[in-house]
Amino acid sequence: MADQENTAPRPEDPGRADFLKTLGLAGLGFLGAGAMVSRPAAAAEGKKPHFIFVVTHGGNNPNRAIWSLLIADVALKKELGSVHVWFTIEGADLCAKGHAEKVTSPIFLKFGNAQEIMESIKKQGGTFGVCPPCAEYFGAKDATKLDYVELQGGDWLAKNIVDATVIWF
Repeated sequence: MADQENTAPRPEDPGRADFLKTLGLAGLGFLGAGAMVSRPAAAAEGKKPHFIFVVTHGGNNPNRAIWSLLIADVALKKELGSVHVWFTIEGADLCAKGHAEKVTSPIFLKFGNAQEIMESIKKQGGTFGVCPPCAEYFGAKDATKLDYVELQGGDWLAKNIVDATVIWF
């Protein structure tokens, strides 16, 4: 009887892949709609919004870490606006050299590891910052921090959220 109650799709089930695609498209639609609602002045002036993606997970939760980076990457690919990725809490783990390349998601495996997605974001003009105390805790300080990630504290976030759409993962 327990087997009959478990109707969750298995990872190899094509229905699951379709569901995840639909969920991703719906999420991006919501993202775009949210940008227009929260920033009507920018939309009215024909300006594209500025997004700040706050990444709070790293190797501790690779599915959430990769998901957040993928959404930032897609926002750039779809030319929805400029993108800044800010890492905090466990997300700072991805900013230490050699760490992001080890983070992969079993759900999003075909999209690559965290380092590859971050490189894609960077190539498209996305920028990166990390909370200084979090960076220090996770060993992403000075020579061990990825070169293209800037130290940016809570004061940076507070100053920059005024003119941005913030997506917290």
